[in-house]
Amino acid sequence: MPIMSRIRKTLVVFTAFAIAMLGFQFFTASPAAADADVQARTVYYTAYAYSSQSAQAAQIWNSRVPNLNMVSRSNGTIRIYATTGGGSRAYPCGLGCATIYIDSRDIAAGHNTLRIISHEIGHGHRLPDTYNGICSYLMSGGSAGTSCTNPYPNSGEASRVNSYYAGFALKGPAPVSGGVYAPTYPSTS
Repeated sequence: MPIMSRIRKTLVVFTAFAIAMLGFQFFTASPAAADADVQARTVYYTAYAYSSQSAQAAQIWNSRVPNLNMVSRSNGTIRIYATTGGGSRAYPCGLGCATIYIDSRDIAAGHNTLRIISHEIGHGHRLPDTYNGICSYLMSGGSAGTSCTNPYPNSGEASRVNSYYAGFALKGPAPVSGGVYAPTYPSTS
């Protein structure tokens, strides 16, 4: 049998097998079963400081982003520390990865602790700062002022993060921007 004939025969058999397997999956799985097969990407975080607020922030992200499941664990890829001075900031290292510092001076100035933590975690999910001063935008950060206590990502922010985690399994980790997100808060004096 010539080599081209063997290659064609192998391709036909492989294609028939692939179609049979895909067809079986497409036509036997109900939509409910397909939804059950979708699993959220687990991102582990470690709160070395502000542990109760960090747990609340993780639950906020979990409630708004179906493809995300943040879980507390030692040696998490999102690490949250306390600092004094230098501003609250995040050093992202990829999707679901960041070193976060929460500045006690920002809290003393009247900024909401839960909002700060939730905002900085947003950087660990690849969201940039917007600094638009709009309280309903979590990523507006301190530009929304001390009266803003909203710790929730808006629908656009949540949708964007959800899409990042939806594509993670297919595309691999997202590129790291390498930026440091270090907001400057307006002076309260």
